[in-house]
Amino acid sequence: MEDKIIEIIEKLTGFKNLKENIEIDLLENEILDSLAFIELIATLEDEFNIEIQPTQVEPNNWRKVKTIVELVENLK
Repeated sequence: MEDKIIEIIEKLTGFKNLKENIEIDLLENEILDSLAFIELIATLEDEFNIEIQPTQVEPNNWRKVKTIVELVENLK
């Protein structure tokens, strides 16, 4: 699942080598901007057949790949 989420983020943001920089803060480093963020939510919902609620859209949940993976796993 982590590899698929990394692939999705790389495709949406154009940021390459995310696998080598797994601990990078996606928001602080402006990798995940507002448009990519909305596209990421929609893509994750479609790809993993989940529904992400507005209450789950806290910045801390979206800063790192690990927290995004945990969120998706908890919704499965």
